[in-house]
Amino acid sequence: MNPQIGDLSEDGYWVLTAEGWQPSEKQIQALDQGAAPHTESNSQQAAMVTLTPDAKKTQSTNRMKYIFSGAIAFTLVLLLFGMYLDSWTVPNEEPEEAWLVDAEVGLGLTEFTIDCSEVTGTDPDTGEKNKDMCKFAAGLSSGEITMWQAANSATVEELTNDLSTEISGPISEMCSVIEEASDDSKESRDAIESCESRESAGTTAMVLFWLSFVSGFATALVVIISVYKAVPYSNEVEKFGSLVSGIFALLGLIIWLILKPENDGIGFASAFYLTLLCIVLFSALAALQFIRPKSVGDVVLFE
Repeated sequence: MNPQIGDLSEDGYWVLTAEGWQPSEKQIQALDQGAAPHTESNSQQAAMVTLTPDAKKTQSTNRMKYIFSGAIAFTLVLLLFGMYLDSWTVPNEEPEEAWLVDAEVGLGLTEFTIDCSEVTGTDPDTGEKNKDMCKFAAGLSSGEITMWQAANSATVEELTNDLSTEISGPISEMCSVIEEASDDSKESRDAIESCESRESAGTTAMVLFWLSFVSGFATALVVIISVYKAVPYSNEVEKFGSLVSGIFALLGLIIWLILKPENDGIGFASAFYLTLLCIVLFSALAALQFIRPKSVGDVVLFE
């Protein structure tokens, strides 16, 4: 059927008049709202390029998927730092040993770090340099100095000459050294139990944090892939993925707090608060997926 005067085009942006096809009221409104006109290559008429509601929905969806995935990736990077920094806790009481007063001691989930670079002075009782004593304690705790070497060396300086001023090692090794050097006293048994509790807490938390990381990474990957091709249940993954990651991370933090030794004279440090921030970010991303508005006009957000 030939078009008649007054007929609209299929997209509704043109109306047929006696002078030919002219912009319809819908196109005029679109121009007023900021739509950009262009000239079609196969026509001398000025034409209007406008997006259908479905196209607007797709563009908005893809943009928000990129933002959502980027936010998850950023949170996962922070989570990795929190998992492996040796600064979950630091001593909040001044040590009794003079050679540890100026040392920086940090405990992570599974490792510790002792920095002796700022330690100065000399031990009045032994005549040994405090820095050497600090490096000796750190080297012994990390396994870089064995008990046999400690028992068969003439001086502490001889043992520590080749050691760095900043020494790190696994908490499990520190527990082994404490157990090897302990006697049957209650103080020694308490020290071993405290160290083993700390090791168990960190190992358990690390497993849960890795589950959180894998869940978040899989969520971000599925969301990005869904931009380019259909992925089964991608909407469900997008909606619940960050929630699952947040739950695993929260469980890791709670279990670590429960299992770690109580009243052990330590204070929370940067890695602890960084991990807490990750949990807040995961929770915020999950909340946005549940409370977000479905659409604004013809533009649909997230979905």
